[in-house]
Amino acid sequence: MVEYLAESRKTFSRIGIGFGAFLLVSLVLQFPIGVMMGLLTKVGITVSADVLMIVNSLLMYAVGGGITYLIIKDLPLAEERERITPSPSFFITTFFICISLLYIGNMVSLILMGIVNGIQGKPTINPIGEVIDQMNTWGIFLSMVVMAPIFEELFFRKLLIDRVRQYGDKTAIIVSGFVFGLSHGNFYQFFYAFALGAVFSYIYLRTGKVVYTIIFHAIINFMGSIVALYILQYQWLSALYGLFILVSIIAGVVLFIFHWKNLIFNQGEKPVASVVGSGFCNFGMVLFFLLSAAMFLMSEIIS
Repeated sequence: MVEYLAESRKTFSRIGIGFGAFLLVSLVLQFPIGVMMGLLTKVGITVSADVLMIVNSLLMYAVGGGITYLIIKDLPLAEERERITPSPSFFITTFFICISLLYIGNMVSLILMGIVNGIQGKPTINPIGEVIDQMNTWGIFLSMVVMAPIFEELFFRKLLIDRVRQYGDKTAIIVSGFVFGLSHGNFYQFFYAFALGAVFSYIYLRTGKVVYTIIFHAIINFMGSIVALYILQYQWLSALYGLFILVSIIAGVVLFIFHWKNLIFNQGEKPVASVVGSGFCNFGMVLFFLLSAAMFLMSEIIS
């Protein structure tokens, strides 16, 4: 039993180190990119926010993601299991649940940050909203609707879950959701990123197809960025969209409650007694949490 617990903690510790490296690369890259932008500005070359975002994302995914892959790729994979072929109703139900989680999570973040900033006497500024406001449609689409869903689902779902689902589906869902949420590096995205990450994890566990989570991720990012940005330009369209979102949130909550009892969670070949004890109380995960905290604090200081 002791050896089994030690093995599971080593696995999760290595995962924490791997994704900690991803965060560390994200932090480290800010300096050389900033220096490069400063040098280009001095010689009269202006770099758009779109190019900066795309270059930063490519480097983060290629360098940080590559290091993460090298660190955890040799961890043992879970045994293959029978997968389901999703029905149209599965996709419709999941869509409304995702929309509800996106907006409820966003509201929770805004309320909490509004309280924190109110105590500090600071205005509540969403850093993601500021970035989107500075970008063109093509830059938003390429970075947030194409690149982010593909790379993030490959890293946070396929790469991670394939190596931890042997400890049980619930453990895999919680770990993937937390790592995904914290990797966004700011309070404004954590709550809905964690919730959506948990749903995407369940989809991947049940279907075994990461393409489904990529599609859902892309749709959610598209609605939260490009659609929301353009609809706000028209008052009547904003009212209709607001009504659609309200109906979607209610439908998502109702559908989630209705289908909760039908969710299937496999125990895995090596189930752990405590997700916190095995999954998070280890050197690698503690390191990952500390790096996450550093990114959260930097986000607040910069804003």
